[in-house]
Amino acid sequence: MGHEASETRAGSSAEAGVKASTGVIVAAVGIFNPVAGVALGALKEYVDAPILQFIEKERARREERAARALRAGSEEAQRSLDRLVQTVETSPDLLALLSETVQAAMETPLAEKIVALGGCLGRGVRDEATVDAERLRVRGLAAIEAPEVKLLEVLAKETPPTPEGWYQERFPGWRQPEILTELPGFAKVLDASIARLAAEGIVRDDGLGRVAMNDDDPREMWILTDFGSDCLSLLRAVSAAE
Repeated sequence: MGHEASETRAGSSAEAGVKASTGVIVAAVGIFNPVAGVALGALKEYVDAPILQFIEKERARREERAARALRAGSEEAQRSLDRLVQTVETSPDLLALLSETVQAAMETPLAEKIVALGGCLGRGVRDEATVDAERLRVRGLAAIEAPEVKLLEVLAKETPPTPEGWYQERFPGWRQPEILTELPGFAKVLDASIARLAAEGIVRDDGLGRVAMNDDDPREMWILTDFGSDCLSLLRAVSAAE
């Protein structure tokens, strides 16, 4: 009984430490975020109770997402959360990586993305020579939500066959008509989704400079970049592990 009680106390202490550390980090990031940093006490005089409850629930969700990312980072770095935080405090670059990781994790409901973000942090802590690369991965993952994952999964497939008479058996990339066959609900938003991913270097048009066969022949041939494949593999690895 005494041993079990001791383990229970140790577990509770560790959990309290995670929550305390997470709270401090979220509060620091919240300085730059209107939802995470909002002071509920100051709002009570002006905001209805249901709205306050919604804000409080959103704060709790964001803190839990941040905590999950930090736990994933701790596991990836193979060190305790306290030691991870101590290491981060020694480096401005790691502090920047931590801030971007937590910010991105708080803003996404995508579970595998939260863990993938934490993995980026953990690798940066484990080997500081990789910090710049991990910050870029965090920024790439930050641009990916559930709709973008669907698009990336399509672009990761083998490209469709070309019409009879073409000099290639398959298109060098995905044209919009073929993408919309796979994702018909994207008809009015595909340009925006592609632009978002292209801005982060996740996809690129492999049809630039191609001569169209006719006026109806789209020139765009969208493919994943190496960076895009890397980001998608990080998300897939989490899904496979779970």
